[in-house]
Order: sequence, then structure tokens, then C-alpha cells
Amino acid sequence: MATRAQKIRLALFLVFSFCVLAGFLLVVAGSQLLRQRLDYSIEFEHSIGGLTAGDPVKYQGVTVGRVENTRVSAEDISLIVVDISLEAKKIPSAIREDTQARLFSQGITGLKYIELVAGSKDSPVLPPGATIPSRGTFFADVEARADQLLSKIELLVDNMGDLTNSENRRQFSALLSSGSSVMENADALLTQNKAELHSTIQNLSMMTGNLAATTLSMKATMDSLHHAVAAEEMRQTAKDLHLAVQAVRMQLEGPVPQLLAQLTTMAGNIDTTVTHIDLTVLQGRKSLLDAMENLEETLLNVRQATELIREDPSILIRGREE
Repeated sequence: MATRAQKIRLALFLVFSFCVLAGFLLVVAGSQLLRQRLDYSIEFEHSIGGLTAGDPVKYQGVTVGRVENTRVSAEDISLIVVDISLEAKKIPSAIREDTQARLFSQGITGLKYIELVAGSKDSPVLPPGATIPSRGTFFADVEARADQLLSKIELLVDNMGDLTNSENRRQFSALLSSGSSVMENADALLTQNKAELHSTIQNLSMMTGNLAATTLSMKATMDSLHHAVAAEEMRQTAKDLHLAVQAVRMQLEGPVPQLLAQLTTMAGNIDTTVTHIDLTVLQGRKSLLDAMENLEETLLNVRQATELIREDPSILIRGREE
């Protein structure tokens, strides 16, 4: 039988335990009750399967509240209304009129949560109790894209079926056979006309060499003309002409009989000088004319060969018939 002291100790223990439990509950409940919360609602046009009361509400990835309740709209039975509460300290004046809500899934667990997409800074603050507009859920977007992908795959399969029907396969086989025949004929033609083709290439090479030789000849002619103009003989001729002019001046200042005699001599010198200049110019002109004739003949040959090739390109393969 318990003594009076034991009963008192048991009673004190029970009272102390009750006080501790009551204090703990009061602190926990008080912290939740004293925490200021902002209530909003969200209307979804699509299914929110898996979303239940107590699921988190995040703002740009940060948990700022929880789902309080889910229900069907009384005004429009096609809408699902989700009531949420947000902690005012965690989201001060962040809910704007252009803020949007989307439904997401957490990784591979499949747990749902609501993600609030931030609005613009210039948009007015949405007051508590208002409805936050929702944007198409992530799952609805995936379903729409999956439907589009399936439609494109079906169209691709249909096109592949049309492309690989019996008629197209027959045409492809005929095309491949024709291509093989063309390649065989081309190979045989090249084999038969290998000598003519080699001869044509050699002729083109010789023509190119002749053209290069003509160019070098023309260059040599121009160099000769330049040397002729800048030669010592031309300078000597100019010097003689200068001396003749000085002599004329001296004769003009002397007696008349002596002047006439020296004028005769000067005329002879001038005649010799002019004759020498004419010979020099004629030699350079003849060299230049010869070079021009060679160039004209080469260009004529090139033009004829070009016209033959233009009229009958197959001459490059089979050669020109005699």
C-alpha cells in the first residue's frame, strides 16, 4: 500500500509533467498563431492531382507558405480553387498583380508543390485575399508537347510508308540501275578514249607553252625598245643635236660667208642624225610588229580551239576526227 509521501510525489510529478506539456504546446501553437500570414487563392483549369493540404508553396525556389485547402469553384465547376497562406516576413510585398502560379513536381518523388513566378517591380501589390492568376501547369505543357510530338511522329511514319511503297521502290531500283549503267558507260568511254584525251591535254599544254613563249618574246621586244630609247646612241644623238644648235648660234654671231659654210655642214649633220634616229625607230617598230603578229596568231589559235570545244565538248574525250 502506497504511503502518503509517495502519493504526494506522484501528484507533483503529474502536475509538473502536465505543466511542461502545456508549456510546450503553448509555445509551439503560440509561435504559429502569432506568425502573421497572408491568405490567397489560386484557380487552376487543369488537374492538380497529388496536391494536398500542407504541401509547400515556393517563391522562386524559396518555401514561403503552404497549401491550406483545395476545393471546386462554386461559380465554375471546371475550376479548382487552391487556398494558400504565406508568411508575411518571408515574402514582404512580393506578391504583385502579374505574379503567376504554376504546379510542379519534386524530383522523382512525385510530391507536388506550387511555384510562384515573380512579377514586375512596377506592378501594384496584390492585396491578401485576392486570387493569384495561374499559368498552364508544367504537366499540361508536357502533355501538349507530347501530343504534338506524337502527331509529328505519326505524320513521319505515314510519309515513310508512302515513300517506301512498291511503286517508289520500283522507281528507286530503276534509278539505281540507270545510275550504275551510266557509270559503266562513262568508265568504258574514258577507257576507250584515254589516248585521245591524253593527246588533247598535251595539245593544251603545248598551246599554253606557246602563249608563254609569245609573252616572253613580247616582253623582250618591249625591253629592246626601252633599251633603244635609253641607249648611248640616243644620248649621243641628243648631244650632237645640242652641239649643232650651239654651232648654229656661234655661226649666227660670225661673218656671213663662214656662217653659210657652217650652215651647210650643220645641215649635213642634222640629216645624218635624223637618218640615224629613223633607223633606230624603224628597228624597234619592226620588232614590235613581229611580236604583235606572233601574239595575234597565238590568240587566233586559242580562239579556234575554244570555239571547237564550245561546239563539241566531247572533243576533250574523243579528240578531233580527221
